[in-house]
Amino acid sequence: MLLVTLPILQFKEIIDLLGLDDIKCRIGSFHSDIPPRYRPYFEKWLANRDGFILMLSGSIDYVGSEDVVRMGPFHNVYCLVQNQYLVEKDLNHQNLLNSNLWYSLTDGIVNGAGWSDSILASKLNNDQRISNFLFENLKSEVTRTISVRVVNFACLIECRIWHPREFVFVYELLDNIAMNIQDLLGDLHVGENINR
Repeated sequence: MLLVTLPILQFKEIIDLLGLDDIKCRIGSFHSDIPPRYRPYFEKWLANRDGFILMLSGSIDYVGSEDVVRMGPFHNVYCLVQNQYLVEKDLNHQNLLNSNLWYSLTDGIVNGAGWSDSILASKLNNDQRISNFLFENLKSEVTRTISVRVVNFACLIECRIWHPREFVFVYELLDNIAMNIQDLLGDLHVGENINR
């Protein structure tokens, strides 16, 4: 029997490629970079075989991944925007942040694209940088896999990649989404105060 294993996602390559654009980040340590109270909640996203990246600039706090081998091997990539007051099961938090990408095509040409299902979705639809990226890059499968949802103590931006260069390709879009999340949470009273 022939066993094929998915290669570990090369975070070092991602870090080097992001560094070319002056984006600061490094390999993270689960026990020293994640506050103890968040570890049980972030373990699912950051303590997988590939490890995670600690972002030192931009609006994303952590980037983790998980290899998936159904329907062809790929990596789920998890970008976390930490917030001590977010609760996954809270319907108000879901209605605030959970956003799904929609699009329509005719003969391979984008007719429309945007976000639905939340207050954040409205904010993302009004961000011209995000809209421009979607219309220019919707043919990329990586772009079409992006979604946003609340998890305990964070907002999760998820996408699917096959190679490190694909993450770098969508990084600016992901970071713009994270910035909109932070702006929205900063404008609203979700808890006592908003901490990253």
